[in-house]
Amino acid sequence: MRWTGKALGILAAMAALATPGWAGAADHNWRVSVVTPEGHPYNVALAAFKKRVEEGSDGRIGITVFPSGQLGDEVESAKNLQLGTLEMTIISTSNASPFYKELEVFGVPYSFKSLSCAFKVLDGEVGQEMAAGLREGAGMRVLGWYTFGMRQLFNTERPIETPDDMSGLVFRVPADKMAEAAYKALGANPVPMGFNEMFNALQQGVIDGADNPLITLKAFKWYEVVPHVTISNTAAGLSPFLVSEQAFSALPEDLQQLVIEAGSESAEVNRTTEEAATRDARAFLAENGVAIVEPDIAQFREKVQPVFDEAAELFGQALLDRIQAAQSGC
Repeated sequence: MRWTGKALGILAAMAALATPGWAGAADHNWRVSVVTPEGHPYNVALAAFKKRVEEGSDGRIGITVFPSGQLGDEVESAKNLQLGTLEMTIISTSNASPFYKELEVFGVPYSFKSLSCAFKVLDGEVGQEMAAGLREGAGMRVLGWYTFGMRQLFNTERPIETPDDMSGLVFRVPADKMAEAAYKALGANPVPMGFNEMFNALQQGVIDGADNPLITLKAFKWYEVVPHVTISNTAAGLSPFLVSEQAFSALPEDLQQLVIEAGSESAEVNRTTEEAATRDARAFLAENGVAIVEPDIAQFREKVQPVFDEAAELFGQALLDRIQAAQSGC
């Protein structure tokens, strides 16, 4: 049977309508780029955001989520937000720091007592100032601060129970001066590397390890090549949920308020989901042969003290003090 161009067009339209997440004939069709796969706390929160916005706007806003880096990595997605060729993304603070340098302060190791303490900082004045800096300097509006968990050390070579066990190991770091300084202080050799290169680099012995939350080890199947994990709580994995200011400004006022509220609500979904996912990931990793050790973290914190001194020079002691003061009582 020969299909005419018109018939093919009708079929294509029907297929689009049947595709999950298709935004349809909305007044504003927004795409969300995220590097994580379905089921990750990012993606669960984005599903809640999509539902809230589409239903709350009576279909005037359509949201299509593109998971697993389909539209590029985090830095590419952020650049596309600036160019106006993408509406929304989630990006770690380390990858966002090229767009607003002050975000590097969140990479200072052991700045946060816990994730809940980190949220007090992000939801308070410091977080608001960082959000204003991204909006005014990079054209990106923060709708909420997400997390992907506390960063833990993992490697292919040996258990890490003290800082001395780090000596000589090659560790991947993101494009973050503070992370690089921390690994040098711990005696490891830091190598900047893109997130999507890590599995092959670990498998081929190009790097010995890195730090990332337990849910990331599970989601990206690094546990298949990484037998050793140390619960080090080195840093908090934090990420702004961003919308292009250009796209946001094109909305009428009522829809702007809806998007702001939905973004804040989605951040709460992300945080709750991450907490449960981390518990599940730890059990999963242990069941799959990963050896997990819990060292005396005070030893690691003491070893990276020079990084705090460097951070004070870069960001000012006043900002570091404000971050600590915001965590009082938690």
